[in-house]
Formats: sequence, structure tokens, C-alpha cells
Amino acid sequence: MTPRSTEGLLASTKRRKAETRAKIRKALRDMKKKGLPININAVANYAHVARKTIYNHPDLEQEIRAAATTAPPRSAEPPAAIANGQNNATTAALRNELRSQKRHYDADVAALKAQIKQLQQELAAAHGELHRLRTTTAAHRGTP
Repeated sequence: MTPRSTEGLLASTKRRKAETRAKIRKALRDMKKKGLPININAVANYAHVARKTIYNHPDLEQEIRAAATTAPPRSAEPPAAIANGQNNATTAALRNELRSQKRHYDADVAALKAQIKQLQQELAAAHGELHRLRTTTAAHRGTP
């Protein structure tokens, strides 16, 4: 190989390594912000690199391991008012709404049960009529 082609290969390798390191660091930053679980496999998948690539960069591996041991940030901290139990009005309104919906549900269930009972009675009457007609028709034909 000529010195010129070797220089080009070295420059390309350095550029690719820098881009890969940047991808891994960006993935780690994004995962921390989103509160995603962090481990080497998860970061590798998120950065679209092989796990071996992370192991080839011991400093990045240590960053990831350090981030994995820290607790993920809570994404939805409850407001102080809710945490202190000052949400009684909201809770009461929701409970009233739930009771109202349960009453409507119970009324609907009762109406449907009554309708089922009515339909069962009508079906029994229809079966009785069908049986009566079959026996009457059979008697007129003279067959038992």
C-alpha cells in the first residue's frame, strides 16, 4: 500500500470511530432523558451498533455501567397538592361519577334480565304451540 492510501484508510477509520462514539453517547443521553432501562445491550440496540463495539471502547462501557447503577429519573412526579392529599374534590367527583355509572349499569342489567325472561316465556309458548300443532297434524293423518 502506498502512504497516501494508508493515510486515507486511517482518516476514514478515525472518522467512523468518532461517529460511532457519538452515536453511543447520544443513545445513552436519550435513554437517560426518557427514563429507559440502561444496560450495554439496550444502548447497543438503541444506537444501532453491535455490543462488541461498546466493549471495544472501555470508557463508554464504564459510562454505561455507571448509568445503569443510578436510579432512572422519575418522569411524572405528582404535584405537591396531590401528594399531600389535597385532591379530595377530584376524588369525590370521580366517585360520584362512578356511582352514577354503576346505577345506570344496574338498571340496564335489570332491564335486560326482564327482557330475557319475557323472551324465554314467549319461546316456551311457541314450543308448546309447535308441539300442539304437530300432535294435531299427526292425529289428522292417522299416524302416531
